[in-house]
Amino acid sequence: MKRKLFFFSLLILFLGSSCSKKKAQFENLLELPLPFKTFELRIDSLSSYKILYPQYIIENSKQRLITLNYNLNRLDFYNLDEGSLEKSITYDPNLDFWKISGYSYVNKDSIFLINEVNDLFLTNYDGEIKSKINVKISSVFGKPHIIPGYLDPVISKSHIEIPNYFVAQKDIPSRVQFNDWADESLKVGIQVEDDFVDGYYGIFEYLYWTYQQVGGFFYVNWPNLSAVYKYDLNWRLVEKIYLSGNGDKNNRLIFKRGLAPEDLRQKPTLAEMRDISSNYTSNFVFLNFLFNPYTNEFYRIVGYPIGYNVLDIFQLDFENLERDYSIMVFDRDLNFKNEYAIPKGKYLIQYGAYFVTPDGLAMQRENEETDDVAVFEVFKFD
Repeated sequence: MKRKLFFFSLLILFLGSSCSKKKAQFENLLELPLPFKTFELRIDSLSSYKILYPQYIIENSKQRLITLNYNLNRLDFYNLDEGSLEKSITYDPNLDFWKISGYSYVNKDSIFLINEVNDLFLTNYDGEIKSKINVKISSVFGKPHIIPGYLDPVISKSHIEIPNYFVAQKDIPSRVQFNDWADESLKVGIQVEDDFVDGYYGIFEYLYWTYQQVGGFFYVNWPNLSAVYKYDLNWRLVEKIYLSGNGDKNNRLIFKRGLAPEDLRQKPTLAEMRDISSNYTSNFVFLNFLFNPYTNEFYRIVGYPIGYNVLDIFQLDFENLERDYSIMVFDRDLNFKNEYAIPKGKYLIQYGAYFVTPDGLAMQRENEETDDVAVFEVFKFD
């Protein structure tokens, strides 16, 4: 017993020292520059001012922002320059659509939707269903579970690939490809990287990954790994690119436990759940990796460790544990430029309320006192 307490005490000291260094690392970051410009969107009384899954487009020389209005089951199209709602496409939940949980706008003839039962729709600007397929096919190992959010399918002349985000098992495909809407034939894509599975903590912000297609490569951001994985267009791994920026951002797998299929059939013990919570609070989370084609910059959104204690997830409300966030900026060749601290609580980072523009990165500002307006501030990084 004394031996166990000794090693547990060493663990507490290790976590405390490590997190203190990471806190100091955050405090030494640059402050955000002053906003270059601001967008204000007028929000109707039935909608939330917290913008979900914004997609920025330019059509006919006009800047528009598309968002998922989850409360009203519709897509909203805003004119950014005027701040006005130009059009809404409502999807009747009592018909085929059910509850829409994600979308991707390609053009007026091709709008992809996903609902909560994993139906994938190809629709148009008039809200008409052109095609429909259920992507949760029982014959595919690791049946895709597309989490709510902005879909980013890879579309070619021969097939469509969609991300399989909700994954944390070895040998499960991270992408699913289908060639024919009619016969619902599916083909699995690359497997989830073992590094991601071995460092997966089972909960919270570590549930999904993001990617960017730039030129002839895909750049994949795994939320628990400091490296960005570079693949060719056939999803063959080219290299791991370590993007630490200012200071070490390598996560330490203090209680390492990869989730193999046999593990998932066993209910975690109380001790294991507490182990998971300590990983969550003491490590970084890499929320997103964005490419700005207008400025030829990459942005990586980083969440810093929360605290140094081994926390009991059964005693704490994790939604109230706030992280510090930063923006790492890289040029097109992934040379590090700078890292900027995001003021705590000022922007809706956890909601994914940000997007790239020709002038830089736009982030939605928190403004609970005036919920009839959504305010985005645009930042240019030198």
